[in-house]
Amino acid sequence: MSELKVTNPMTGEVLDTVTLAGAEEVQKMVDLAVAAEEGWAATPVYARAEYLYRFADALEKDAEYISQLSAKDMAKPIVQARGETMDGVKLLRAAAERAKHLYGEVLSDSGPGFEGDLVFTKREPLGTIACIIPFNFPIELTFQKIAPALAMGNTVLVKAPSANPLAVLALDKYAKVAGLPEGVLQFFTSDHEAVNEHIIANPKVDAISLTGSTAAGKRMVKAGADTLKRTFLELGGNDALLIFEDADLDRALDEMVTSRMENNGQVCCSSKRFLVQRSIYDEVAKRLVERLTALKRGSALDEEAAVTALVSERAAKEVEEQIRHTIEQGAELLCGGTREGARVEPTVLVNVTPEMDIASDLEIFGPVFPLIPFDTEEEAVRIANNSIYGLSSGLMTRDMNRAFRVGSKLKAGGAVVNGSGGYRHLDQPFGGYKQSGLGREGISISLEEFSHIKVYVVKGAFN
Repeated sequence: MSELKVTNPMTGEVLDTVTLAGAEEVQKMVDLAVAAEEGWAATPVYARAEYLYRFADALEKDAEYISQLSAKDMAKPIVQARGETMDGVKLLRAAAERAKHLYGEVLSDSGPGFEGDLVFTKREPLGTIACIIPFNFPIELTFQKIAPALAMGNTVLVKAPSANPLAVLALDKYAKVAGLPEGVLQFFTSDHEAVNEHIIANPKVDAISLTGSTAAGKRMVKAGADTLKRTFLELGGNDALLIFEDADLDRALDEMVTSRMENNGQVCCSSKRFLVQRSIYDEVAKRLVERLTALKRGSALDEEAAVTALVSERAAKEVEEQIRHTIEQGAELLCGGTREGARVEPTVLVNVTPEMDIASDLEIFGPVFPLIPFDTEEEAVRIANNSIYGLSSGLMTRDMNRAFRVGSKLKAGGAVVNGSGGYRHLDQPFGGYKQSGLGREGISISLEEFSHIKVYVVKGAFN
């Protein structure tokens, strides 16, 4: 085993030191989870729900501690960290409720030869599920995975992000307060080699749920291919927000800033390409700069700060290089473009053309606003769809016929009318087209994703 120093990305202060689980420790956790499978699967749904309610109550009681820890761990603005923690509480309770009301079906005798037979379906757990958590929404995305997985009777292994593991690892305390049986839910962090060999490629692990980059998703699918385990992948995005000339511009600017500046631009489904109809292009650019300039800069614990820092200085340097690359391709820098440590100033790039990397497949995980002009609906749709990604999308217009006409042509997992693709209802089936992922996540669908459907037949039951 080795140790990892976890630092505050804004100050460099060492917050804590955590132990990285080695190959032997990871294998022991898998074995413990597998040993707990039968008992947890046999636990009645209503009893599993009670564990989740207790987990939610314990987390809610200590929500400020977890929020502060998460904010310091990755420089997320504290107000956003609090919202994320409470989403975790809501997800636990929602999964418990849905599990108690998730019904099977009784099939009809729809053809000759089936008269008198009883045919019905029932949901059963997959087994052991490994959940790999990203750095950007560590609390919410932990519970997007573990709440439905536990509710359906699976045992769960949670790999915390190495960049900011503290808040996720601290959740183990509340699982213990809830009284979850040994082996049912385990938290750890480790190096990639141990995870690949003893989690992803391990035949004892029945499914993997990953939120991360598209490149990481591809590596995971390859590593787990020999065991044909189920994979649920929430991956990258370069989502477009289409702003038409008839849009409410104040509302459009609100959506642009709120979506892209959340978590300092480190959001998979935030709008990252801004397609603006040419007749309003200059006005939108001017007013956007004014909005971004007015945002308060500060520390993660500053209640009013909207601009804090990225998860690390290395991440900030990568964004800085991507900005430089886009300018070298011909874009014009209107504001921002500078970096101080792990903080990147909100950046507006104009005269961005569809041929530039940022207009298609270059996903920038930072506060960068590339403005791409268009003239017609058809052109806007063509630019928006010209990407390997298709996570979500948004469009701003007062014309509802246009909204649904254009929305139906966008190759993405969501189309938000008069809002950005960053919209995420906790219940919605969330996931993307193309290389933005496999499967869907959300209370309305995750319980089904994390379970087998079994058919039971009683021949001649009614004869």
